[in-house]
Amino acid sequence: MPKTNMLAINLCVLAAFVAVGGIEAQSPTRGDITVVITNLRNSDGKVLISLYDKAEGFPRDRSAIIRTAAIPADASGQVATVFEDLPYGDYAIAVLHDEDGSLGMTFGALHLPKEGYCFSNNVKVRFKAPKFEKAKFTLRGDMVTQTLRIRY
Repeated sequence: MPKTNMLAINLCVLAAFVAVGGIEAQSPTRGDITVVITNLRNSDGKVLISLYDKAEGFPRDRSAIIRTAAIPADASGQVATVFEDLPYGDYAIAVLHDEDGSLGMTFGALHLPKEGYCFSNNVKVRFKAPKFEKAKFTLRGDMVTQTLRIRY
């Protein structure tokens, strides 16, 4: 049998193995981020979840957001969403329980927040929003979950 025909046969066999899973394909480089928000005090408004992939703009610049979710608040006190098919890397999340529908934080006396908020890694806030470095987490597999507790 000529070498050309033998090469063609080997390539067809190899393609068949890959198609049916006989040979492991390269590991994926994309995954999903599941976000679970707990401690909602009521079912008013929506929970706004913003996903960032870099420090520039986190958490105030809306143009730096790479994915968002606006989920109706639930009387159970908990909501969840999944950001799918994201490249491996570092991410940070900012969350607002927008009870009044203003699409932004509402402040009261002494410029203190009137609505709930939280950040990835449940970073505690002291007078100003955290830096990306404090809130960042790494996606390096099929899925990572961030369970975040709203603070009021």
